[in-house]
Amino acid sequence: MVCRGTHGTFDHGNSAFPRFLVRMHWGRWMKTVHTLFFLLFMLATLPVQADELVVRAYMDKTVVVQNQQFTLSVELSGKDAQSVPNPELPDLDGFAAFLGSGSSQSIQYVNGKMSVSKTIAYHYMATVAGDFTIGPVTVRHRGRELKTDPIPITVRQAAGPSQTPAPSASRDGQSRPSDSVQDMYVCAEVDKTSVYPNEAVILTYQIYTRVNLTPAGISKQPATTGFWAEDFELPKQLPTTTEVIRGQRYTVATFKKMALFPTGPGKKTIEPLGLDCDVRVQRQRSRDPFEDFFGDSFFLGRTERRTLHSQPIGIEVKPFPAEGRPADFSGTAGSFRITAVVDKHKAETHDAVMLRVTITGTGNIRTLTEPRIQIPPDFETYPPRVSESVDRTGTSISGSKSWEYVLVPRNPGLHKIQPIRFSYFDPRSEAYRTVQTEEIAVQVEKGRESFAGFPSGPSRTAVQYLGRDIRFIMTAVPRFTRQGTPTRPSVGFWIVALLPVAALGLAFVYRKHRSRLEADTAYARERQAGRAARKHLARARSLLREGGADRFYAEVSRALSSFVGNKLNISEAGMMTADVRKRLAAKQVAPEVIADYFDCLAVCDRMRFAPSGIEASQMRECLKKAEQAITDLDRQIRK
Repeated sequence: MVCRGTHGTFDHGNSAFPRFLVRMHWGRWMKTVHTLFFLLFMLATLPVQADELVVRAYMDKTVVVQNQQFTLSVELSGKDAQSVPNPELPDLDGFAAFLGSGSSQSIQYVNGKMSVSKTIAYHYMATVAGDFTIGPVTVRHRGRELKTDPIPITVRQAAGPSQTPAPSASRDGQSRPSDSVQDMYVCAEVDKTSVYPNEAVILTYQIYTRVNLTPAGISKQPATTGFWAEDFELPKQLPTTTEVIRGQRYTVATFKKMALFPTGPGKKTIEPLGLDCDVRVQRQRSRDPFEDFFGDSFFLGRTERRTLHSQPIGIEVKPFPAEGRPADFSGTAGSFRITAVVDKHKAETHDAVMLRVTITGTGNIRTLTEPRIQIPPDFETYPPRVSESVDRTGTSISGSKSWEYVLVPRNPGLHKIQPIRFSYFDPRSEAYRTVQTEEIAVQVEKGRESFAGFPSGPSRTAVQYLGRDIRFIMTAVPRFTRQGTPTRPSVGFWIVALLPVAALGLAFVYRKHRSRLEADTAYARERQAGRAARKHLARARSLLREGGADRFYAEVSRALSSFVGNKLNISEAGMMTADVRKRLAAKQVAPEVIADYFDCLAVCDRMRFAPSGIEASQMRECLKKAEQAITDLDRQIRK
C-alpha cells in the first residue's frame, strides 16, 4: 500500500516508519473530534441566558376622577436596565397634565446571580373626563425597539370633593384636603384671587403630614408665567403648628412663600409645585426571625422617596379703570410716598449740588420707574445713581428706591426745582393716588471761573558719600584650626543645608496660594484689593500735581469703589449703597468707619463734576481722608 502525504511517498509494506506516522495522524484526528464533542456538550448544558432587557408598564389606578393624580410606572429589568436611555412616553396632553417624575432601582443576588430592575414613576393629573388609552411606552436598546402594551384608563367627571382623594382648590384660592384621609399633602394658598396689575398676590405653600418625613427639596418650581415673583425670606428652621382636620391631627409647616405681581390683565394660572419627601416606612414583620434581624424593618424601617404636588390656582387680573387715570401714571399699584432733598441750598457756579429723590412704600419696588423731574435749564444734569432696598421679612413686600442726581449750576441766581409728582393705583380704595414733593429753591452765587495750579518746587539732588577710595582685600588675621580636629557644623552650614527644604516648603505654599487664586475668585479679589486701590491712589497723586481736578476725584472714587468691591466680591457696576452698608455691617465694621467711607465717596461724586474753583488743599485733604478710610476698612475687615 502506498500512502501519499505532504512529506513524501511511503510504502507501508516495505517500511515500519510510515506505519507509525499513519497511526500518529489518526490519533490526532480522533483527539480533535473528541474535543469538538466535549465543547458542544458544554454549550448544550449551559443555562439559557435571560433577556438582557425586559420592559413593563403599569398604573397605580385605571379609574380616576377629574383633577385627581395618577402614576404611570415603567419597569426596566435585566442586566442592562441601568444603562438604557429614558423611555419614550406616549402623548397624554389630551386628557392629563404632567406633574413630575421619580425613579428607584433594585439590585438583588439570588443563587449567585444578579438581578437588576429600575422603575421610573411619571405623575399626571387627569384634566378631561372620558375613556382613553395610554399608548405603548417605547425603549430603544442596542438597535432594538421594545414596546409595552397599551393601557386603558377612565376619567370620571368630578361630582364633589368626596370623590377626589387629592387636595382640591377652593374658591378662596386655597388647596383643601378631600374627604378621604391622607397621611400628607401640600397646600397652596393665596390671599386673593381677583387683583389688578402689579397688585401683590401672597402665595404660601404648606405641608400637612401625619407621618415622620424629611423634605428633600422642591423638585418642580411653580410656573409663574405672567407674574413678577419675589420670594420671602423664611427661617432655616421652619416653625411648625398643629391643626385638626376632619378629626385627624396634622403637623403643618410653611416651606415657601412668594409675592406675585401680575404684569398684565387677564386670567392667569399658578402651576402646581412638586415637593420631594423622604418617608420612613415600616414593613410588616415576617415569621422568619433572621429576615427581620438582617432586614431594614428590624431597625427604623426603610426610607421611600415620595413626590407631593399642589393644585393649580387661577388668578383673575382686572384691568385698571380708565376713569380718573392721571397722565403720568406708569402702571404702579400699592401704597407709596415720595420725598426729594438737596445737600445744599446755597452754592456757587460750577459747584455740584446733589438731588436725592426717594419713593417709599408697599408694592413692587424693583419695577418703580424714574419720576419726571423738571430741572432748571441753568443746571447741567448727569445720569442718576439708582439704589433700592427691598424688605421681604414681613407679611408684604416693602422698601424704597432712590435716584441721586448731580446738578451743576452754570449761571448765578435763584433757581427752583418744581414739585415732583408720582401717581399710582391704590387697590384697597380702587382709586388713583398722586403724591408730590415740595418745591426746592437753590441760591447760586457767582464763583471763580478759573483754577490756578501750584508750581512744583525745585528738584533735589541726592548726595552720595563714598567713604574711602581704596578697599583692602583682607584687613584681619584669619582664624586657623588644627588638622584632625572634628569640624563642628556652623550656622552657615545649617543655613545652606536647610535652605533647599525651606525653598521646597515655600514653593509648596506659593503653589497652593496660586491654585486658590485661580479657583477662588472671591479670595483672589480680596488679595488684590489693596494693590488695586493703591494703583488708583498713585494716579490720583500724579493728577494732583498736574492740577486735573475732575480726573483726580474720579481716580479717588475708583480707588474707594474698587477696594470695597474686591473685598466684598461684588461688581462695581452693581454696587448699591444699602447693600454695601449691610455687607460691611455683617463683617463687624464700625459704623463710624462706614460713615467716613461713604462721606469720602459722596465728596468725590460732587466735586468731580465741578472742577473749577477747587483748591489744591481740598484735593490733598480728600486724598488723605480716602487713604485713611481704606486703611480703616482694611483693618476692620481683617479682624
